[in-house]
Amino acid sequence: MKHHIAAGILALGLAAATAGHAQQATVPAGYPADYAAVIEASRSEGGLVIYSNMADNNWQPLLQGFRALYPWIKVETLDLGSGTVHSRWEAEAGSGSRTADILISGANDRWAAYAGDSKMMDYQSPELAGLPGFAHPAPGIFTLSADPLVITYNAALLPEGQRPTGFASLVAKAVEDRGTFEGKVTTYDAARNSFGLAAWWSYLNAKGGDGWAELAKLGPMIRGEVSGGAMNEKIATGEYVVGVAVSGITIFPRLDQPGGELLGFAFPDDGTIMMLRGMGIPKGAANPNSAKLFVDYALSHAGQTLIGKGGLTPLRDDVDETEVRYTYQGIEKTVGKNNIIVAGFDKALIADAPAFVDKWKAAMAGH
Repeated sequence: MKHHIAAGILALGLAAATAGHAQQATVPAGYPADYAAVIEASRSEGGLVIYSNMADNNWQPLLQGFRALYPWIKVETLDLGSGTVHSRWEAEAGSGSRTADILISGANDRWAAYAGDSKMMDYQSPELAGLPGFAHPAPGIFTLSADPLVITYNAALLPEGQRPTGFASLVAKAVEDRGTFEGKVTTYDAARNSFGLAAWWSYLNAKGGDGWAELAKLGPMIRGEVSGGAMNEKIATGEYVVGVAVSGITIFPRLDQPGGELLGFAFPDDGTIMMLRGMGIPKGAANPNSAKLFVDYALSHAGQTLIGKGGLTPLRDDVDETEVRYTYQGIEKTVGKNNIIVAGFDKALIADAPAFVDKWKAAMAGH
């Protein structure tokens, strides 16, 4: 009798465990039924390593949501520079050492190169139908977010009448009042930073000769940086009074921190650059099923809402702007569709880069 009771208890325990196992493996609504196999295969994998140019505060909401769905997948994120995301993975890829299962960065030139060399897994996410076309620009390449580059300034040092509303506005104010702006303007140095190269290449391609002429007026007043965080800290301390084409995700969280009242920002009214943040699963990734689950979740309505809570800018038009700081569609409405400049994954950037950098250096010297 005791044997039968024990066996019954064991059977109930196994049934409960099986039910819990099945519940955790529920296929998201609208996904193909065979997606269950991807979920189950992820259980025997070794977690995820993600190389990105995102900080912990950007990651936290998305990772919490993902862990709630797939608690057996341990996710490790490394916050690297955009170019370092790729150079590190490329160096490690053939070595047999543990490397990234997912790459996420704003290094548009690298994503443009990958579009032609098939280094990323050609995965077709079930979420693509709910996303704009630029969310899947090439096989194996996705867009996680489209983040604005803004003008930032020290609100204590620049009275309201001196705060620029756009690039042309900044140039006019700086030329008129060199004493305030000389050596006190910063931006990403396109000659030293792949993120800055992609941003300024996209902007100046859109603006043409007039844009270059304005940059040459401002160039000698600019001190270039390679990090948005460093720019904002130096603006807050007064080392700079203004930054142009600064990544919004570096300043938006800073506004809510102690000393944030010293900073202000504006979406440039004559051309707001929207930087596409690329995402891909490298071919040969150690944990491909876990990587697929993560990519799909990040592109889903829930995932896009959570990246918005982390300070990034969601792509989906079904994300409620009241739940996040900004959406792509909301920024487009604010500045006007004609004033949106999308910095995507254009292969022409690779070919143009050397000549562009030479021209950039000349503009920085005022030529």
